[in-house]
Amino acid sequence: MKPDRNPQLHMIWPIGKPLASEELEAPVGYSIRTYLPGDEGNFLRLTIEGEFDRFDWGKLQFNVAKVIPDGWFFATRADTHAVCGTAMCLHNYAGDTPFTGDVSWVVCSRTDRGHGLGACLTARVTRRFMDAGYSRIQLHTEYYRLAAIKTYLKIGYIPVIGSSALRSLWQETCERLDWPFTQDLWQEAIQDQQAHAGTTWKSAASADSQASDP
Repeated sequence: MKPDRNPQLHMIWPIGKPLASEELEAPVGYSIRTYLPGDEGNFLRLTIEGEFDRFDWGKLQFNVAKVIPDGWFFATRADTHAVCGTAMCLHNYAGDTPFTGDVSWVVCSRTDRGHGLGACLTARVTRRFMDAGYSRIQLHTEYYRLAAIKTYLKIGYIPVIGSSALRSLWQETCERLDWPFTQDLWQEAIQDQQAHAGTTWKSAASADSQASDP
């Protein structure tokens, strides 16, 4: 059973931060492609493996309607071409800027985890948003998905901490991951983002957010 005592964690990509080219390369034995007709079934299967909240066709269509062009990625095994991972670029007009993109529904098959596929898919989504000119690239994830959180931190995403409760939660999470808790540096990067976009950041994850990850 999933714990539910804490809110989702909110992370952003620092404005102007370059994306390491090696993160975009598919791990040995895998390939990355964009959506092909019929991938809906593959996506639904993967969301079950990722233990996300139940998906149905209505929820799928709600998300697909927000995918930007060439923004739905799938990982496949090089030998069989079987689909084993996915991630979406979702346009999210949050009300304060029309150029917000959500890294969403990043998930890999259980048997294909631990090879860097999640990092590659996240990097591909991030790059697609960059290429499309998005000024805010963000994601939301549950606090207990530690492997995913560490992947996001390693790639370069930083936490948005909007309350004392979230500060404590991030401190605990960083301790469990053996990751430095550098709130001052993260806040400085967020302030730079605010100045660039001319907008005010919303703290934490919005209750109606549809974004998630492995």
